[in-house]
Amino acid sequence: MKWFSYHCPSCGDFDVDAIAEDTITCRCGRTAKRKYQIAVQKSSLGNTARWDPVVGAYVENDAQFRSLLHKGRDEESERLNKDVKLVEVDARDQEGMAELHGHSLSERQETIDKSNAAKAR
Repeated sequence: MKWFSYHCPSCGDFDVDAIAEDTITCRCGRTAKRKYQIAVQKSSLGNTARWDPVVGAYVENDAQFRSLLHKGRDEESERLNKDVKLVEVDARDQEGMAELHGHSLSERQETIDKSNAAKAR
């Protein structure tokens, strides 16, 4: 027998057997929406190893990446003899990326426009 999960704004989550509808009427009379869930086994996700240009090394997982990132930060702090802070920048943040690479925002936009024009050809 299959069980399906639903969420009612008043009653919360509950399970119902043998009903596979997008919405159903809850026992309180309100509309309950079906909750779609999947279960993923981490072992089935495959290998997460990759070359990462930020740390300049092949990393097996996120923990190793972060370890190498902090090691680089500590080495740079020692070399400069002052604290170095790590800041994550979203690649979609054009202002942050321009600052990261030492360009003005207009220079970065010009480079993006040239790249898009080259792709269009």
